[in-house]
Amino acid sequence: MPREEMPLVGDDGLIMTGSKGTTYEGDGTKTLNRLVGGENDVDGGGMYLIAAIASTDSVIPKGMKVGELYPALGTEVLATGDKLTKLNLTHVADATGWQFQITQSEIDVTRLKDNFKKYRLGKKEATGTVNSIMTLGVSDESAGIVAKTMKLFRRDSEGNVTVSELENTPVFFLGYVRKTSTPGETEAFVFAQVYLYNMNLGGSTGNAQSYDSSMRMTGMDPVFYSLDIPALSGE
Repeated sequence: MPREEMPLVGDDGLIMTGSKGTTYEGDGTKTLNRLVGGENDVDGGGMYLIAAIASTDSVIPKGMKVGELYPALGTEVLATGDKLTKLNLTHVADATGWQFQITQSEIDVTRLKDNFKKYRLGKKEATGTVNSIMTLGVSDESAGIVAKTMKLFRRDSEGNVTVSELENTPVFFLGYVRKTSTPGETEAFVFAQVYLYNMNLGGSTGNAQSYDSSMRMTGMDPVFYSLDIPALSGE
């Protein structure tokens, strides 16, 4: 069945970051739903990092690598040797936009006998930016975007103090060009592990106070995911 063409707009986008959770190991008989639920079936679908790939009969699609993201349905039966680590996602609620740029260097290989300059392509580089509105109660929380770029001191109304040290650790980044859970529709996003660094904090009269940061990629190469949401049974 041909897919419906859908031009996207900025409001279709969303940013999420992730942290590692529980790792589940396959035994060749249990579905991921059962592995997650223990004695009962639960919804084991969601985002997982590939921790290991079985040498035979792996449920992990060919071409995927350890460390990359696997969007699970939950009905998969993990082979013995397959391991998936749950990725706990956090919505970057104060974000207003994001950009992810991939550039590639060019190497001049022109020789004296050439009439036109000749080139070969070099290494790719991925950079990006995250644009946010400074939102108290979101941006200034210990898991918020401010704590990714500077030390954070937080005292609540009861006098409890939390100090979050700057860790300079990478985060898992899901930049959605379209986020949806509607059956029959398609969601799409880019996944990468990035460092959030640099900052631009402040405001001016008549404008929202912005908080912008840069990002640089580390870890595995980025992957773009396009996921058709399964239609409801009977449709």
